[in-house]
Amino acid sequence: MNLTDNPIFLTQKRLVHRGGVLAAIIIATLLGLSLFSGLVAYLANPTAFRFDSPEDAGRMFYGWIVIIEGVILVLGGFSRVSRALSDDRKAGLWDSNRITPLKPSQLVTGYWFGSGLREFYMAIAFAVIGLAVVLLAKLPITLWLGSQVLLLSTACLFGLIGLLVGMAFERSGILLVVAAFILCMFSLVAPGRMLPNFLLPIFGLNYLFQNPNHPGYQHQWDTPPSLFGLSLPPVILTLGIQFLVGFFLWRAAVRKTARPSQPLLLRWEAIALFAILVIIQHGLLWSIWQGHFPHIMLSGDRNYESRQSLLSAIHAATICLAIIILTCASPQPEVIRLESLRRGFKGVGPIFSRSAVPLAVALAVIAGTATFTQCIFSLDRIWNIVAIVCINLVELFVAYALLLEFCRVRHQKRAVGFLALWLFILWALPFIFALVFFDSDFAKLSMLAPGFHALDNPDTASSWDLLFLAELAHGAIIIVLFSAWFRQWKRLLAKTSTT
Repeated sequence: MNLTDNPIFLTQKRLVHRGGVLAAIIIATLLGLSLFSGLVAYLANPTAFRFDSPEDAGRMFYGWIVIIEGVILVLGGFSRVSRALSDDRKAGLWDSNRITPLKPSQLVTGYWFGSGLREFYMAIAFAVIGLAVVLLAKLPITLWLGSQVLLLSTACLFGLIGLLVGMAFERSGILLVVAAFILCMFSLVAPGRMLPNFLLPIFGLNYLFQNPNHPGYQHQWDTPPSLFGLSLPPVILTLGIQFLVGFFLWRAAVRKTARPSQPLLLRWEAIALFAILVIIQHGLLWSIWQGHFPHIMLSGDRNYESRQSLLSAIHAATICLAIIILTCASPQPEVIRLESLRRGFKGVGPIFSRSAVPLAVALAVIAGTATFTQCIFSLDRIWNIVAIVCINLVELFVAYALLLEFCRVRHQKRAVGFLALWLFILWALPFIFALVFFDSDFAKLSMLAPGFHALDNPDTASSWDLLFLAELAHGAIIIVLFSAWFRQWKRLLAKTSTT
């Protein structure tokens, strides 16, 4: 079925047109023309402006067009898609559409491309005026082509995220917009080789706008990135990363449309997506250490502290990514309970194999292997760092998976609140005690502490025994968590068998 024949797309198109698009297009055109007039005024009287050349003026005015177009197309389109799907869910239209002869992929496509048409029309107006700015300033046409492709691909990616948000939540669109804004601000101040700079088109756009002759030229941002030493064009790298992430988001949206009870990610999808993102991030950082990070550590490099904190930041981002993926891939207890009724499960063994705990171990192995690549050529000197980090990753991910499933089984609708409570106690509370009592030893009680302490303080060899003892204590906590998880599932299965 073509997109123009898709009834969902046609319905969304009529709703958008009924709400009015002419005024929005005129506003976008006037705003773009005001920026275009600024370039014309500069060319007519260059002495009235502080630009070194028409190219610099063109980059500035076209840059503003790209920023405004990106906000409208990406964030505006995301908000539109998520709100349209959420409203249809509350009105019951989503469920009625799901029982029509339309395929799940056709439903997803209709909402994906139909809900944000008004923002797309506004983006076209900005794109046309931006082309005029590029031509008038005699800038490379590749600047216009590359920037427009990056904006369009990012809008498609955020549209898929908006679909999933609309399927899962009712009033969380604004929170995701704020989160995207914070992520964008973080990317602007973070080092250039961070993954968000490529998942978002920040590095690619900066590279397209580069001017090596400008005194503000920055080598880190204006040179092509590399993955484990292989140099790649930043635009191609950004499109590749967005395509890979979008592929998994598309599968998740189609699967949730067909069977809402299914998790967002299958186990193999969760492993593949996590491995792709973590490996790409460490591949981008390979140019800093090139597998000899301990040599920088031991040589007294002045940049050691900033580079060490960078590795700790990557470690923290890896933990956050794993938490998100484990949450998306963990099955709901009701689904497992119904499956146990159909197949006659006896014992918790089959349930354990279907839980997110084995997935947590797999993610920890991937994360530990990625960290290992940063010191592969000097492992004999810092094997204890790698051991501490890897053990800590396993404990963190397994503990989170057990807590998530225990709270879902035990507390059901209140699971999120109790999960946050236990994570606060095990992960954050020791740091608060350390601040209150001015004693850093309290912080070492946190389950997060061993990995970060090993990365931030690799020279304190006297603390290795203490860290390993902390790891043993955390292992005991995991045994207690597993016992509680096992007992709760056993009670649920016993109730199921008697009903």
